[in-house]
Amino acid sequence: MTLASITLAGCAPTTYDASEGTTIPSLVTTTLPSGPASELLPRLSEAMKSLSSYIGPNASGKTAAGKNDVLAEIEALWSAVETEVSDSSPGTAESLGRMVDLARTAVERNRPADADKAAKFAGEVIREYLD
Repeated sequence: MTLASITLAGCAPTTYDASEGTTIPSLVTTTLPSGPASELLPRLSEAMKSLSSYIGPNASGKTAAGKNDVLAEIEALWSAVETEVSDSSPGTAESLGRMVDLARTAVERNRPADADKAAKFAGEVIREYLD
């Protein structure tokens, strides 16, 4: 019986860059807000109104940081109130859900006009729902 020898090509030795930091980046966590729709929906409207100021350059030509934080707040507020709104007014819930989706698109595609549109229509829907 002949025994064949197999030689495996090895990889180069692993080197580590000591100048690289070993810190773990912090994760943004959002706690789900709680409360009735009458409290959370005005907060949702305000957060949506502020979103466009974080997208695209402002008057000084700079873009403010924080659009992902504002979007996380919008999504958390909507998640907290969606069931209550859906139970009492499915049409309102559908409209607000579309506006939250539009806010998400505004952040993902860097489109402040979409954020403004979402805020405008969400504000109208919320006002009508709460009256």
